[in-house]
Amino acid sequence: MKTRHATVHDVPAIQRLYRELDRYHAELLPAFFRALTEDARPDSLVRDRIENPDADYLLAEDDGQIIGCLDIRKADHPRYPMFRRHEFALIDNVVVEKSHRGGGIGTQLFNAAVAWTRERGLDHIQTTVWSANTQTREFYRRQGFAPLTERLELDLRESKTLPTDADNADKPRS
Repeated sequence: MKTRHATVHDVPAIQRLYRELDRYHAELLPAFFRALTEDARPDSLVRDRIENPDADYLLAEDDGQIIGCLDIRKADHPRYPMFRRHEFALIDNVVVEKSHRGGGIGTQLFNAAVAWTRERGLDHIQTTVWSANTQTREFYRRQGFAPLTERLELDLRESKTLPTDADNADKPRS
């Protein structure tokens, strides 16, 4: 098994892996994702990422067959005065074919992402993972990732009683 950078010839294989990832998300979080039979991302978007010097697809290949990919790009915080400049690599997606999971391919892709990040003079990698995706969260924890922020959601369709201002009167305001 080897890792390499994607070329425009790899777009069909990347789309195949994205379809597998999208099916997984539709099964894991049906309230947010729906199963599709077609590609969710246009080929042009994938090609643009491949051709962008500040982005890449890192591929895992075994006997000429692409079995995994990691989608990475250079990012930074919004340019607002309260933020300090902080450039980092952002992993948007990682997928390994289901039949090849558990064999260290994700770790090899992650190591390739570390090398990609260092080659660009960056010192940090960030990613986002759905809280229901415990397997992937644990993978990232094993790689040394730690929570940076937590995004919370309140489902107003639930039949909960929302707190009133009187309920929160003694709590500090932020």
